[in-house]
Amino acid sequence: MLINWFSPLPPARSGIAHYAMQALPNLTRAHEIVLWTDQDQVAADVERLGRVVRYNPAAPPWREINNGAVSIYHLGNDPGFHAGIWQVCSRHPGIVVLHDLYLHDFFSMGMGHQEESRGSYLAAMQRWYRIEGRRAGEAFCAGGISPETMAQSYPLVREAVRNALGVVTHSRLMPDELQEAPCPVAALDLPYVPSKGRATARTTSPPYRLITFGYLNRNRRLGPLLEALAGMPERDRFRLDICGQIWDESHLRGEIERLGLSSQVSLHGFLPENQLDQKIMAASLAINLRYPSMGEASLSQLQYWDYGLPTLVTRTGWYASLPEDATAFVRPEHELADIQSCLRAFLADPGAFRAMGERGRMLLKDHDPARYVAALLSFIDDALRFSPRLAALMLANRVGSDLSIWLDPAASDYLLDRASEAIGALLTEQEQDGQTST
Repeated sequence: MLINWFSPLPPARSGIAHYAMQALPNLTRAHEIVLWTDQDQVAADVERLGRVVRYNPAAPPWREINNGAVSIYHLGNDPGFHAGIWQVCSRHPGIVVLHDLYLHDFFSMGMGHQEESRGSYLAAMQRWYRIEGRRAGEAFCAGGISPETMAQSYPLVREAVRNALGVVTHSRLMPDELQEAPCPVAALDLPYVPSKGRATARTTSPPYRLITFGYLNRNRRLGPLLEALAGMPERDRFRLDICGQIWDESHLRGEIERLGLSSQVSLHGFLPENQLDQKIMAASLAINLRYPSMGEASLSQLQYWDYGLPTLVTRTGWYASLPEDATAFVRPEHELADIQSCLRAFLADPGAFRAMGERGRMLLKDHDPARYVAALLSFIDDALRFSPRLAALMLANRVGSDLSIWLDPAASDYLLDRASEAIGALLTEQEQDGQTST
């Protein structure tokens, strides 16, 4: 089978690029893969996995894309990595892999803050949330509603999958509107290739090193973490390493200085992989807080477990599904108190936390890439068999959406039912003709 694969690829600073390198080796062993990209650079390791083709999102080579048996599109919240993929995905049906389940940030950043495309964003808000959604979108564009509130109240995930033949997520805790999608939906465990026994260089006495890394937006809770640490008389017994891209580094440096944490907290920026490995190996406890969660599974959590590193996580989204004995939980409504309580529990019994990290390491067997790819391919087969019925459902939805604008409410249910029955009859007739011809 010839498969079109659209995702960020190394050296892109994206966790999804790392994910691609976990899944692609197993996928390319069984099938021919075309790796489509609009990046300026692609790592040599990628070139060895499949044929890399660069495309212009504004004018994709449709004839060549149509040669594939199926296209797999990977979508997340960063327009810098996913805007081009979305441009193709919205016009060419395929399998959509959602790396975030709340995608309002993607559509608002990509469309909402540009005057010429704001109409597209507001139309999407009205399409899925009616006039209430459009008004909320207008208020958001005017600065009257926070991005966090909009993401939770209006995830816009149906906009992302409206042209999908099937949807794959990496979390079984998904928004209601995704569960109502007309196409098949599968939740698969995020693939991860563990190391062969990572060595560590952790300290066994204070000061203990804490670490957080990744793409550190506001929802990574660095502000509350610093507040909690500053409020502890025991704060000198910790050192915090913050590694990665920060949404506003100057603001964070100001907070560190204001709270008197300059000797306890270090900002390292985005580190090469070998340097990041050294920081993680030296850490005694990882901080992986997310609130609000965008619904994503966490590659960084799997990396922490790969080092047997105990971790503090927010009890929300995918993180809430993690085993109680493999992570330490922080409740969003008691954030500061729970962070401090966990840090004090660590000081009281570091060995109990080390055991927690080792139990997490054992869970990596559930994230085997070969099993992931087998499940993905099985799902693709099911989705392709379902695709004729999906076309009928999409037509019915479109007819219903258009007619509901014009019909009198008293007559709409009857007439919409008649339209749905007619579309269903056409589908049944086509399926029977297909069976007869074979």
